[in-house]
Amino acid sequence: MKKRFYLSLITAMALALTACGGGGGEQQQQESASSGDSETIRIGVVCPLTGESSIFGNVLSETVQLLAQQKNEAGGVLGKQLEIMVYDNRDDAVETTNAARKAVLNDGVVAFIGTDSSATTLALGEVAEDNEVPFITSIATNSKITMTDEGEVRPWAFRACLSDPQSGAILGQYAVNECGYKKIAIIYEIGSDFSIGVTDEFSKSVEGAGGEIVASEAYNTGDVDYRAVLTKIQNAGDFDALYIAAGYYKQIGLIANQARELGIEQPFLTTEGAMSSDLFNIASDSVEGMIYNVAVDTASDNVHELLADFEEMWGYDPSQNVGPDCYLAYDAFQLLTGAIEKAGEPDPAKIRDALENTTELQGLTSKISFDPATHLVYREVPIYKIENGDFVKLGLFTPAMEE
Repeated sequence: MKKRFYLSLITAMALALTACGGGGGEQQQQESASSGDSETIRIGVVCPLTGESSIFGNVLSETVQLLAQQKNEAGGVLGKQLEIMVYDNRDDAVETTNAARKAVLNDGVVAFIGTDSSATTLALGEVAEDNEVPFITSIATNSKITMTDEGEVRPWAFRACLSDPQSGAILGQYAVNECGYKKIAIIYEIGSDFSIGVTDEFSKSVEGAGGEIVASEAYNTGDVDYRAVLTKIQNAGDFDALYIAAGYYKQIGLIANQARELGIEQPFLTTEGAMSSDLFNIASDSVEGMIYNVAVDTASDNVHELLADFEEMWGYDPSQNVGPDCYLAYDAFQLLTGAIEKAGEPDPAKIRDALENTTELQGLTSKISFDPATHLVYREVPIYKIENGDFVKLGLFTPAMEE
């Protein structure tokens, strides 16, 4: 069975690469779109397979391919085999737009999973809306992906992860109410929508819970020396904890090291970017006691089973540096295939309706529901702490559904 799957995958990727090439006119597009096998359901996966972000795109596409193989071996979806069409967007918005258009017009894709960054996911969302094809991003967190600036829901857009506002708000409440941190300082990245988003919501949440933000200082994208910014924070007055609003473990580790070198002894709070074993190669003792929230309970047996299956198929363990990308790709796949089954046919509009009304669907480690009015996802959120060079779960937090 695996050999047959690999052959199908090679064919799908070859088609995907063709779709990313030059256009052939409307007639050719229509002929290509209508030539797909009616006994298969084509799902597009748009992500970076080349360039600096390929580590994230590869684990996304590989996770979906693994799950599709397992689903096909179990009989498929609605009696049809899943055909995964993989498109390399090179982490570029224009490449994303071109690939997504050709996926719909040339290849007959009925839904998308992707992408992994907020900027490229917004580009995918425009194509999805123009062509009325649903998509679900596994890990892009920007609130604008599912809501417009005017506060209106984007009808074809969904996410498996929490939004920036949800993530920042959860940790802010936890820091004040559970940890007792009343005065908190923040270091964030001025060039990152993610960092700005979680910082804003974290700050509101802290203040809403009765805490105070005593300092909020920014560094520039690409910086590796944070000492000047950390010195400003150090001189701003007393504080109980430092929130490192960075999205990647490399930044988190470097900031933690340099803060400790400067004599900042307060505990750290941060994002789920800390959930990487490689963090300890950078920071080691500096991150001891660090607290953060993640989307998935990594101690779950389901996680261990997924990682074992992934390593058997692809030859490496994604939990070493891109675990969340793997786990949330699993949830995105289950949400989408569950919606296709609920829709009763691979019709994009019916899939969209089924996604919007998803409640209590079992994900990798949590039941997942969507709010139809906002497309925000609701799921139990584990809170973790680093203790003795390990990730220790402190408890679960469930954000309340907005009314």
